[in-house]
Amino acid sequence: MVRPLIIAAACVCLAAGRAPKPERVVIPAGAFTQGSTRGDEDERPARKVTLKAFSIDRTEVTRSDYAACVAAKRCKAPPHETTPAPDPKLPMTDVDWNDAQAYCRYAGGRLPTEAEWEKAARGEDGREYPWGNDADCARGNWGSFEGEGPCADKNPGRPVPVGQYPSGASPYGVLDLGGNVWEWVADKYDEDPKRRVVRGGSCCSYFVGPRSANRNAWAPQHRDSDLGFRCAH
Repeated sequence: MVRPLIIAAACVCLAAGRAPKPERVVIPAGAFTQGSTRGDEDERPARKVTLKAFSIDRTEVTRSDYAACVAAKRCKAPPHETTPAPDPKLPMTDVDWNDAQAYCRYAGGRLPTEAEWEKAARGEDGREYPWGNDADCARGNWGSFEGEGPCADKNPGRPVPVGQYPSGASPYGVLDLGGNVWEWVADKYDEDPKRRVVRGGSCCSYFVGPRSANRNAWAPQHRDSDLGFRCAH
């Protein structure tokens, strides 16, 4: 397992209007296998891709992180608020692609590319899931919705605070890349460039396992209660 390099500690400074600085993990330069022949047609072909080094947030952007951006008037307030206020460590959801882009700019970063996201999830050994080659309900928040799915008796069927599945870390130590919430990435969807790609599966898409090569896409205006993001730098 590659030892993760953490280059920033969490800090939220709402009063000063400063962007939070979440833990970031450095992904080293080099080649990895992107895509798969075991999934849908849009994952093919499996091919070697070489990337420059980059860093990526260790977890998904949280509600607390996003609140700092709203307080700084750099992000739009979420359209749906609940009472009482949810746990600030939950992943920020109900954000569209432009909201996610705005937050990442505020935080001094950007949305990861598809290739960056997939390398952070798979490492260099072409594994199927961030944690290895076998589906495992104990390693990610996936496979459960309204009492149905392969993990219905093990996972809650809703997003949980980030970092709750440490045994599901990727080879670089990045968390929550398999399940919890779908994550926006920067790329347009090849088959329909009007849509933007999302990665990672979610808590509640029990018919879609959180395979690292799996791709989905929605209109950039789409919002959902299990759709969030993380930033690259």
